[in-house]
Amino acid sequence: MVPDTCPNCGASLSPNANYCSECGDAVDDDSWGVSSAESNWDAGGSRSDSRTEYGSNRRTDGDTTMAALTHVLAIFTWAIGPLIVLVATDDPFVEENARNALNWQIAFTFYMLVSAVFVLAIIGIVPLLLLPVVDLAFCAIAAVKAADGEAWSYPATPAIV
Repeated sequence: MVPDTCPNCGASLSPNANYCSECGDAVDDDSWGVSSAESNWDAGGSRSDSRTEYGSNRRTDGDTTMAALTHVLAIFTWAIGPLIVLVATDDPFVEENARNALNWQIAFTFYMLVSAVFVLAIIGIVPLLLLPVVDLAFCAIAAVKAADGEAWSYPATPAIV
């Protein structure tokens, strides 16, 4: 039998609910009365289930502004901006973001050159037009993720640097 309210947060539950819509606790009889924080951690302070906590690879200390600006700088300066940041920084988080941005700009240049060669065969026109839009989108996504404290790896980008 499912209770009318969640014992963890007190939110009202629908009769066929499997999870609380407010706090996310499971609504099965085995887990009622035990909060999700209590049920997922063992006595030693480590996770007892196989799930990874959201944001576990995020930076929680320090400023993330320079890391985000590195990706925005790449939009306007190509690989030169991230290269300067990579050489000038001492912060490992900013360095990782600068390396990711630099690798993407090098790969982006290679993709543009290949598309330019394929223009002669007519099949390179679409990638040649779409790649700058993809570059802008990827740099924007990376900047937002860096501002949030996460070092985002660009898709289809080899580790060159």
